[in-house]
Amino acid sequence: MIKKLNKHKGFRNRPMWIYYHDKDTNDLGRVSYQAWEIYFILKDLHERMWLHSLRLKHSLLYERTKKLKAELKLQQRIVDEHLNQIRLLLKDNEKLKDEIFEKIIAEDELKIVK
Repeated sequence: MIKKLNKHKGFRNRPMWIYYHDKDTNDLGRVSYQAWEIYFILKDLHERMWLHSLRLKHSLLYERTKKLKAELKLQQRIVDEHLNQIRLLLKDNEKLKDEIFEKIIAEDELKIVK
């Protein structure tokens, strides 16, 4: 059932933000938009890899041959390492989004003071 659902699930091509190409949009707005796009892509990839990891764990429970079990364990380690790397990238992306948000607020405060 899950394989059938994920088979048709692909990366979504989101349309560009309406104001992305507007001349009044500053670089911070564009970078913020791109950071959010990266966040959504990483989140989708993390969900897919997590489901793959879950399938591997399930198959490890019910597999009896030692050779296939060893191959599945290796695949499991590789997938878990990829999941850890994706989590680190998500944390870095969160930091970037926070920094951009703080810069936008500081820029808006300067506009108000002037």
